[in-house]
Amino acid sequence: MKGRYWKIAAACAVVALSTAALWQGLQTTHYTLASPHLKKPVRFAVVTDLHSTWYGENQSELVGAIEREHPDAVLLSGDIVDDKEPRDAAKAFLETIAQKYPTYYVLGNHEFRTPDPEEVKDWTRNLGVTVLDGTGETVTLNDQTVLICGTDDPACGIADFQNQFFAVSRMAQQTDAFTVLLSHRPEFIDWYTDAGFDLVVSGHAHGGQVRLPLVLSDGLIAPGQGLFPKYTTGLHELGDTTLLVSRGLCRNWLPRVCNRPELVILDVTP
Repeated sequence: MKGRYWKIAAACAVVALSTAALWQGLQTTHYTLASPHLKKPVRFAVVTDLHSTWYGENQSELVGAIEREHPDAVLLSGDIVDDKEPRDAAKAFLETIAQKYPTYYVLGNHEFRTPDPEEVKDWTRNLGVTVLDGTGETVTLNDQTVLICGTDDPACGIADFQNQFFAVSRMAQQTDAFTVLLSHRPEFIDWYTDAGFDLVVSGHAHGGQVRLPLVLSDGLIAPGQGLFPKYTTGLHELGDTTLLVSRGLCRNWLPRVCNRPELVILDVTP
């Protein structure tokens, strides 16, 4: 009889652990970065790799999570639109968030898999979102100047990506403002290191998909990095540049294991 109870208890434990490991509830993750280029704090909300996933009716769960954090700007570093899923979820999110906050967006590899990436840029701009493709915009956030730049994903063509990157890098090197680069792929660290940006914001890695505490803390696999990737989440120092990688929000595909989708909130302080 005791053996039966132990089996039941073990089965319940397995179910509980599996449920917790596979839980796909939205998580808000906070990071802080200090910069000598600011005199007042600036708060960014970072959204990546939505892949046209729904978060409540009219994206109310995701938008509400952002609203509760009161960001100064929203940064979208690619794969908000998916090439296989309908655009409705992406459009609902972009349309709503652009009405509330300055919103900046670069295309990821999945936007470039759509039939017409330029058309994606056009309708996104029509929603009030600033699309950055080898361009930058000087904005005032909390009464101070910030330069926000962005590049298309290298799926646009590596030569075009190089030209865009060099163009925005020159912009960053010619200002004393706090500088941000939105660039979808985190593994391009040789490009990002000391390129003139204080902050680079990426996604793409989906948190390594399968994460196990103390064993696979950076995940099992990531595109462009292969097995046991290094750049899947969090802050990484690259010389004078800090790389921020979001685990992203996609839950349309393979199960995420110990890897909840996340909204990232970054406070940049003096």
